[in-house]
Amino acid sequence: MIQKISSIVLCAAIAAYFLACSTDTVSSNDSSGASSELKQTYSLLKDYYYLADEELSPLNSYVDTPLKVYVPTLFSDVADVLGMFYMMSDKLTRYYPSSMFEQVSSALNESDVDSKSFGMELDSNLVVKYVYREGPANSAGIQRRDTLVAVNGNAFNTLSKYNAYITSIDSTDSFRFTFLHGDSSVEVSMTRTELNLPTVYVDTVSGVPLIRVTQFTNVTNGYNDNGTAYEFDDALINTHGAKSTIIDMRGNGGGYVSICTYMAAALLSKNDILVYAEDWNPNNKENPTVTQLYTSETGIGNGRYYVLMLDSNSASCTELFAAAITENLKTPIVGTNSFGKAIGQVYKTTSSKGICGITSSLYFDKNKKSYHTFGFVPDFYIPDSLEAINKAVELAKEGTFQRTEGYASEVQPYWASPKNLYKRSTSIDPGKDLKESLKGLAIVDFQ
Repeated sequence: MIQKISSIVLCAAIAAYFLACSTDTVSSNDSSGASSELKQTYSLLKDYYYLADEELSPLNSYVDTPLKVYVPTLFSDVADVLGMFYMMSDKLTRYYPSSMFEQVSSALNESDVDSKSFGMELDSNLVVKYVYREGPANSAGIQRRDTLVAVNGNAFNTLSKYNAYITSIDSTDSFRFTFLHGDSSVEVSMTRTELNLPTVYVDTVSGVPLIRVTQFTNVTNGYNDNGTAYEFDDALINTHGAKSTIIDMRGNGGGYVSICTYMAAALLSKNDILVYAEDWNPNNKENPTVTQLYTSETGIGNGRYYVLMLDSNSASCTELFAAAITENLKTPIVGTNSFGKAIGQVYKTTSSKGICGITSSLYFDKNKKSYHTFGFVPDFYIPDSLEAINKAVELAKEGTFQRTEGYASEVQPYWASPKNLYKRSTSIDPGKDLKESLKGLAIVDFQ
């Protein structure tokens, strides 16, 4: 309990820097015909957008924008707003109409959802690999390493046959499971339900702990706030005593800055510098404000040797985490080049429940170097997943190799092409934009 309270305080302390009071006032550069939504979103861009001075034109230039013709009828009432946001060159500065509010809010704040889950995962041998903190399996007393024998009297000898049987049943009605627990056979009933998935998973590979982190978000299985941070604390506590640990963040597109920086701090010593941040907001006396983020205490995972695994989908907050531990611990990286995103976004809700995603922060490592658009070069370039894990295990067991590579010298593919300003052959699609944004999240604030 003491550890959990400490986690909340530290996470809140780091987050406090990023929380800015919104002054969301309407610009004095008004124009007749401008909707209230256009006025409000214009003010938000003016206050937070890091390229506003260079790119934001007078408000009246966005009224009846020509881009209006390329906006689907569904969003015609905010065509001017969508057009204005698409005139900004930053690829992650986007506007989401009020009809997408719940979808965007869930995507930013919650882990992925399984609509028909038993709250457990099996390995290829039908052995229980994970039991979620909350769910039918946990409630039924299922434990890790129990072995599935049968479902509704049907025996299975492969995972694929079990999955085929379960997915062939559309209902969520109760299923009778038979498990082998030690030398005993146990029968339980479970009903599938909708669950948020965990975001941190712990395995052991050849005696080395492997902690896999899929995202950095608030609502996860069993947690309603700072969920990934709590899960990571649990993982470090459960692997306490290990001399080395592999952290697998391949495919992790990011999430909340306060969470990923907290997690990095958990591996470092007191007063280690995490990253530098340049932040734009209306409360700054002058933009940008440069802030040094650092650890407030020695972390519970400090003192181990770590190996980090990344790939091209490791983005944003994952790269903030990487910047902090590679610069402080010289942690080696195994995998492929990372995504290359060192910018953060505020997400502001308008009075009509539209959501503005605005790039408002730039990040630099402790040496004030930027990896934005370039990404991290792995010390061992190994695209094959199994080979990469084997190399990570080898490094973890040796516990001596220190990072020698740095950042890529060439811009990564995503950043090499400009933002699509929508030629006549295409149209604005906020749904597609959301999917693109989720590939690289560094959420500074969501209000």
